[in-house]
Amino acid sequence: MEPPLGTRDSRARRAGGFFGTAGRVIGFCLLSGAALGLFATTVLLPEYARMVRAEYELARQQAANADLQALIQANQRLIGALPDNAVLTKRLAMSQFGLLPADEVVMVANYASGPRPPVMALTAPHQRPQRPDARLMGLAQRLSKPRTRRGLLLLAAAAVLAALFLFPAREPERARHPHAADS
Repeated sequence: MEPPLGTRDSRARRAGGFFGTAGRVIGFCLLSGAALGLFATTVLLPEYARMVRAEYELARQQAANADLQALIQANQRLIGALPDNAVLTKRLAMSQFGLLPADEVVMVANYASGPRPPVMALTAPHQRPQRPDARLMGLAQRLSKPRTRRGLLLLAAAAVLAALFLFPAREPERARHPHAADS
């Protein structure tokens, strides 16, 4: 039964009850937005973490490959210089294989107090990438568990349903007062 027109109850009913139109829209947006954020986080974060981990591994492998390429180039320079440089060839034979020439006197230096001379000139190692954020990876790991994932998805669905039932769309005036159109 409808309250009589002009009373406080009829004005409250026309204004939308406890929640006005703006209140219903804001409440619906807040609750459904939180549910959508929870849903997106649950679905997308584990996949994003896999992508970040793959990019990290790729960058590590590229840096290691660049270091190996620099070593290959240094060895090629050394090999290319050996036929033209007799002193380098002798020194390499002495340092690598312990071969000493029979017709020459070789003085062995004591390198215990200082650094040894380099056999080959190498470039500095390439910079390794930073590890991914541990907190992000840990959260993604927890969200990857099936029970946790299922629970959060059910929570998001329940929040959307709650938003639909708690903040329904306002009924048209004719639908609420079927006899008003007759008069």
